[in-house]
Amino acid sequence: MRRIARALLLGATATASALGCRSTCEPVERQLHARENELLEAREELERCHAINEGLQMELQAVHADPSANPGDPDQPAATAYPIRSLTLGRQTGGRDGDASGGDESLQVVVEPLDADNQAVKVPGSLFIQALEITPAGLKQPLSTWQISDDELRRSWRAGLLSTGYVLVLPWKVWPTNDKLRVVVQFHTADGRLFEADKDVTIRVVPAAKRPAPPMPPPVDGPTLPPPRTLPPPEPDPTPADRGPDLNPVPADPANKAAWGGTPDAPPAAEILRPVVYPETKRP
Repeated sequence: MRRIARALLLGATATASALGCRSTCEPVERQLHARENELLEAREELERCHAINEGLQMELQAVHADPSANPGDPDQPAATAYPIRSLTLGRQTGGRDGDASGGDESLQVVVEPLDADNQAVKVPGSLFIQALEITPAGLKQPLSTWQISDDELRRSWRAGLLSTGYVLVLPWKVWPTNDKLRVVVQFHTADGRLFEADKDVTIRVVPAAKRPAPPMPPPVDGPTLPPPRTLPPPEPDPTPADRGPDLNPVPADPANKAAWGGTPDAPPAAEILRPVVYPETKRP
């Protein structure tokens, strides 16, 4: 009996020791797992920073490069100036809801220029973005286009853990009526190369009743009319003293011959007589 009691005591002691070891080891294992995840994230961020640094250094070398270093092929230095090899659209490309309107009021496009190691690099250039609306029948109709200059593109660069690239938020120029869109992006680099990428996205269509009214168009400049001219007030009639001598006086009595340029005793210069009718003469 005593041996059985001793065996039970030893078993209880071993069980308690095992439970105590497990309870103390689990927090340590969780901490080690968390440290491993942080280390992996730090390594990924370090590699991304190295890629960005290399791209910036090559961009700086291309800006300050001597164009006479390779006179035989002037396009060769520009072709190797920027390490971009392909173009892709990030996972965060899609509709963006600005407020409680019940739908997406703008389009967010994440453009990622990739190098040979599929790392996002900052490369100068410009973008042409086009949104195509996909109808239920599968037809693709142009919806909106945006032209992004090199200065706007440079300011839109974002680097983070989820995505690294050019992040652009574009308000709709024409409100979509279907939830299926195809986004097409053309990237014109500063060295003259062209890259293109596209992606199909699903958005939330804003109801027509909640869409803001379109802005009023600017007034059309028409022909400029001269200002109305103000006429001077009429002048008062001059008095007989201000008129001066009358060069063509009108006689008060036409029978007065002196008033028509003659004298009372002299015949007038012209006189109107009665017509005279002569008898007809027969020819022999």
